[in-house]
Amino acid sequence: MSREEMFQLEKEALEDPFLQDAIDGYRLQNGVDAKQLSLLQQRLSRRVENTIATRHAQYYTWQRLAIGAAAGVLFVVLLALLYFKHFNGIAERSTDVTLSEPENMVAIEPLLDGGEATPLGGWKAFEQYLNNQVTDTGRGGEIIVNFTIGKDGLPNQIHAEGTPEQALFDEAVRLLRSGVKWQGTKARLKITFPIEDMKNPSQSNVIKPPHCFGVEKS
Repeated sequence: MSREEMFQLEKEALEDPFLQDAIDGYRLQNGVDAKQLSLLQQRLSRRVENTIATRHAQYYTWQRLAIGAAAGVLFVVLLALLYFKHFNGIAERSTDVTLSEPENMVAIEPLLDGGEATPLGGWKAFEQYLNNQVTDTGRGGEIIVNFTIGKDGLPNQIHAEGTPEQALFDEAVRLLRSGVKWQGTKARLKITFPIEDMKNPSQSNVIKPPHCFGVEKS
């Protein structure tokens, strides 16, 4: 063996105890011929090559695992961001449509399953507009209307679900078409108009006859 080969062999022996033991054993033996030494060199070379190949395989295996783990973490983070973004959007819409519903005022309830359109200025401003502009609704009651939003931002193709009173439907159409503009494509809305007795509470005060309160004892 040349000096370079002996140096490489001794260097590999520092990291491989089995190789060092083999070299020490052969140094202690006498009468080792060239054929046996060549066979030993071949076996040692194969062992060195296998050791290097195993190390490379382990290195690339751990590298792939690290890359896969990093990609998995990034994927989970992306899913979490998308989920929270979608959840916050729904929460904002749900919070915005929580409206007061006094018995003697017009109240609205957006039905989000029928469309995504919203009035410019918000739901509370739209509800205030309805209460300021409402006139004749007949005997009052509830009505569910569906409509689309035109290019001018105003509702059109308005139709009611069920068979509401004509006066109620006409007033709902008038208020929608003459009101604020909308953003979106379509909407489904429940409007609750106060019943006639609640619109005029003074008319409901009836003076009861004396016998309704019992007879005083002398």
